[in-house]
Amino acid sequence: MTLFHVLGSDIPHHNHTVLRFFNDVISTEMPADAPRQFMVVTRAPETLQAYSALHIETFANKRALAQAVIARAANRAQRFFFHGQFNPSIWLALLSGRLRRRQAFWHVWGADLYEEGRGLKYQLFYLLRRWAQSRVSQVFATRGDLHHFQQRHPRVPTSLLYFPTRMPDAAVPAAMESAAFTILLGNSGDRSNRHIAGLEAIRAQFGEQVKVVVPLGYPENNHRYIDEIAAAAQRLFPAGQVTLLRDNIDFDVYLGLLSRCQLGYFMFERQQGIGTLCLLIKANIPFVLNRKNPFWRDLSEQGLPVLFSEDALDAASVAEAQRQLAQCDKSSIAFFAPGYLAGWRHALSLSEGEST
Repeated sequence: MTLFHVLGSDIPHHNHTVLRFFNDVISTEMPADAPRQFMVVTRAPETLQAYSALHIETFANKRALAQAVIARAANRAQRFFFHGQFNPSIWLALLSGRLRRRQAFWHVWGADLYEEGRGLKYQLFYLLRRWAQSRVSQVFATRGDLHHFQQRHPRVPTSLLYFPTRMPDAAVPAAMESAAFTILLGNSGDRSNRHIAGLEAIRAQFGEQVKVVVPLGYPENNHRYIDEIAAAAQRLFPAGQVTLLRDNIDFDVYLGLLSRCQLGYFMFERQQGIGTLCLLIKANIPFVLNRKNPFWRDLSEQGLPVLFSEDALDAASVAEAQRQLAQCDKSSIAFFAPGYLAGWRHALSLSEGEST
């Protein structure tokens, strides 16, 4: 039996985090008899050469990877651990039986669990994907995503597992004093961030005497949506209080950006951006979530303060959340390192075991 770890979509920042985690941590904490096998969609295979503890096969696109998975799945002894997913052909292979239940393990990253597209085409695909998701051997996810998944698929075995968030070795810079109250809005340029709704909420709750910083470097070719955000920012904050960061920024630069903020504001209605949330928690910077984001369950379970965008927010409520963050024991948080290692040990023992 061989277990293939599958990164089925070209999302460099997430894929590199997983590969680095397996190369640097898992290979030491949970050594295997042979290098673990990875199948990765990437347009830059040369960037993966540093992960020498792993055996990595690269594919130019989703379709090529899916075809390779389906071909290998014909040998029913082979198994696949899907990290995230974002590859419709894999879901269809599960649905058709070309990929069997006992061969498939899925670590939910959020997006493939939720149904935000509109139109008949999306609704049909979501229905098919939902059926396919009931045909996996085991699902791994955050507490909130497991709750969401189990509403539809109560019979599928599930386990708590957290994405191995990249955290800096040095402490995240503490929030700097600033003449203006500065808010980080969103974690990417994807529409799921609902930036315009966020700008409207910030204006209603905190007025115009704030600065708003909006990272928009990912995904690529997103100019039309960024222009929509720019128009809304000009309408709501005409004095130039909003800064749009249109390009990707280096990780260390991003840490410096966070240190200039007193609050994070995240309007997405699904679980995402846990990496940014972890960095804010470490720096004792509170953040606001949409109440539909199920990650609030994980935060509450760890005794962390949760602010909701629908609540009446002001400087006093933000200051109280900051005080609570400063007092919490960061070393005991389940979705921080090393807390999340327990979930990975369990996930690998299940997927690499002799039987399911």
